[in-house]
Amino acid sequence: MILAVAGAITVAAAGLAVPAAASTVGVYGFGNNTFGELGNGTTAASSLPVAALGLPGTVRQVAAGYGTSAALLADGTVWTWGNNVNGQLGYSTTAGYVTTPQKVPGLSGITQIVMAWPGDGYALGSDGTVWAWGDNSDGQLGNGGTTSAIVPARVPGLNQVTQVAAANGHVLVRRSDGTVAAWGENNNGELGDGTTLNRLTPVQVQVLTGITEIATGSASYAVRSDGTLFSWGANFNGLLGNGSTGGYVTTPAPLSLSGVTQLATNDDSTLAVVRSTGRVFAWGSNACGQLGDGTTVAKSAPELIGLASVSQVAVSSTILEDSSAAIRSDGSLWTWGCNYSGQLDNGTSSAGTPTPTAVANLTGVSQFVIGDEIPAGGLFDSAAYGLAIGSPVQVAVPRVIGDTTGQASQALLAVGLTLGTVSTRVDSTCNNIGKVLSQSPAAGTMVQLGSAVSVTIGQRPAPPHVCP
Repeated sequence: MILAVAGAITVAAAGLAVPAAASTVGVYGFGNNTFGELGNGTTAASSLPVAALGLPGTVRQVAAGYGTSAALLADGTVWTWGNNVNGQLGYSTTAGYVTTPQKVPGLSGITQIVMAWPGDGYALGSDGTVWAWGDNSDGQLGNGGTTSAIVPARVPGLNQVTQVAAANGHVLVRRSDGTVAAWGENNNGELGDGTTLNRLTPVQVQVLTGITEIATGSASYAVRSDGTLFSWGANFNGLLGNGSTGGYVTTPAPLSLSGVTQLATNDDSTLAVVRSTGRVFAWGSNACGQLGDGTTVAKSAPELIGLASVSQVAVSSTILEDSSAAIRSDGSLWTWGCNYSGQLDNGTSSAGTPTPTAVANLTGVSQFVIGDEIPAGGLFDSAAYGLAIGSPVQVAVPRVIGDTTGQASQALLAVGLTLGTVSTRVDSTCNNIGKVLSQSPAAGTMVQLGSAVSVTIGQRPAPPHVCP
């Protein structure tokens, strides 16, 4: 999955019922966290945003793959965390996982990063060079071999590259002259060279010129400067968007959809944004409602869904937990599809929703990505997580002193907070038996939406002191 990097947005999300306060823009994660991919120093899952810790500057881009996360800083350095089974963190090791962001040695002047299944990292340099590391079983490192690498190495013979897209053991790159090259796994013609042969070094994608945007999953896509969209590769569940299902195509072919400015795809569904209105079209599999049309019916051709003024779309990096998202021009984040791991950031872990729903606890979102992982249970025991660049919405803690536990809980829920630890203390005045004596944080404190407020309840004193 590949996406455009949007500029910083500071407008509050539309439709929020609570006031938003200024907050530090950062990277916030939610969903599964088996490998520490949320970056908060733990492996505890969260259905609400938690901050990635230790990033020392402004973040320009985030990326998510197979339980592995990455951030590109404004100074051109790359920071990674999470799963490292294939050395995809770039730290010269394949040991375990890392729960907070760490700097990748040897990378500087980077303008784009990509993390891809089954465990690869890619970085685009400001000089048009491409660097790759991690798994190489299908030749996806582009170095002519199939030996994995645990440190970033330059892909030989590539220059003037302006965009990288990678997924499932293959890579596409767009050059400054508008042509596209590809390498790696090619079982379903994803490389677009007219064959189904794996390529260990870059080859030219046929037909394409004047290309301004690329994306890849099980199928590959390219947008020409006139807005024409091309597709090729696998056609599972109508993924190619040409009105048919099944089989594959080894050479790019144009679709009826035009005016595309940005798109995102994975193994079985695709979203595309069209210019001027920012409307979204969707097609492919829809078993989890990931197309956002309110149904779970697959579509083999682009279908307009009910979102407008969209600046970016995103989909999960594989089909394991199909989830989708969109950022609107007001900085609001909308999510839909699977939510078994809490990756929709709605405070729950549930089956999900087939209709785009505004996320209430983040504002000023400029970028969002969705990653997947396979926990210890195996291939079909899937999990997912999201990473966003934005600010957490904050609310004022209400005064609950004098309330019963039930009343305090209701008052907190009404503003988007939760009841935390409930302790007791003897109330020798007998004025607040069974009611809140103190609270933490204090009333009026600004806290992140979804935060817990702890209370102390007055307890009846023991004899001989007797309350009236």
